[in-house]
Amino acid sequence: MSDKVLLYYDEAMLGHNPTGWDPAHPEWTAAVQALLRAQYGSEEEAARRWVHPERPTRLSVVRDALLEATATNAEWRHPRPAGPVELGRVHSQEHITLIEALAGRACWLDRDTTAVSPESVQAAKLAAGSGVTALEAIAAGDARRAFCCVRPPGHHALAERAMGFCLYNNVAVTAAHAQAALGMERVLIIDWDLHHGNGTQDIFYPINDVLLCDTHCSAPFYPGTGQIEQTGTGAGTNRTLNVPLPVGSGNTALIAAFEQLFVLAALVFEPRVILVSAGFDCHYLDRTFTMDATGFRHLTRIVMDLADRLCDGRLVLMMEGGYNAESLAGCARACVETLAGGPLPGLVRQDDDPGLAAVADAVAYHAPRLAPKPT
Repeated sequence: MSDKVLLYYDEAMLGHNPTGWDPAHPEWTAAVQALLRAQYGSEEEAARRWVHPERPTRLSVVRDALLEATATNAEWRHPRPAGPVELGRVHSQEHITLIEALAGRACWLDRDTTAVSPESVQAAKLAAGSGVTALEAIAAGDARRAFCCVRPPGHHALAERAMGFCLYNNVAVTAAHAQAALGMERVLIIDWDLHHGNGTQDIFYPINDVLLCDTHCSAPFYPGTGQIEQTGTGAGTNRTLNVPLPVGSGNTALIAAFEQLFVLAALVFEPRVILVSAGFDCHYLDRTFTMDATGFRHLTRIVMDLADRLCDGRLVLMMEGGYNAESLAGCARACVETLAGGPLPGLVRQDDDPGLAAVADAVAYHAPRLAPKPT
């Protein structure tokens, strides 16, 4: 199997460009305007400076950074949009119908400013289809690793609801396709985004053959879920491992969570493929956690080593959050260069990382509950 890295991207995902206000929900507009007045000091200053956080620049800067990267074994490919069958494995028909009906419209779907513009629906189907297309190429032997440059993000989308800037749950659609169409019966999803992947958790919460490992800023930080005690239900009991971390956590804490818990959980579970919800908003320029690009390089190497050991290298990283253009570009490039076999630089460590105690608590809580692979 080739060692090249597949990069999935389509210009049409730049067409998702939510702006302005929704006259159909004046109370949502008023609530957001109040938040902006508090942030910027006046409505005039907010109008001058505010743009929707989930803006096209998030993707274009990543594209440009990867085009400039030195990896010679990276190959760009176009994804195909996810279709009704693929979306329907994780989303209700009512939700799919609602989203499809928004094509050509501009409106909000939630007071958290989840919104669409006229080209958003096509962008969302391409984002969801990117992981599907990448896994099909991997299953065909074209490569072992892929990085999906996508937006809108996906990990907040519930089976029946868009939220947190997410319309369809991209990584969940990919995981379900791996199982239903490609014979990859056990899927490990790792989510290192700053925000808890509540949609992914909810979709797979009762499922035994999907293991979700999620580091995130602890509640009440958005979306307010991901408590350590949320471990799954029914057949999915102990298939969700949440590691909530305090503000200020950085490279040292995140890597400790992976090395001390997620690696062990993966070895017990024995996945047939690893998917990563790769948000980059833990970077210090997003001003909540204190990670930098060296931290993301090390996280990428950890999941690469796991994939090589457990599932013939099958690994797909899919973009989630990250709202500072500089850090988005640098971290995405760091991940792709690592996927392509680039050298691992020294890690910037924080010896007094405030997240280390929370990691220790999570290890003590989860490690005794690790369940073996489903039979």
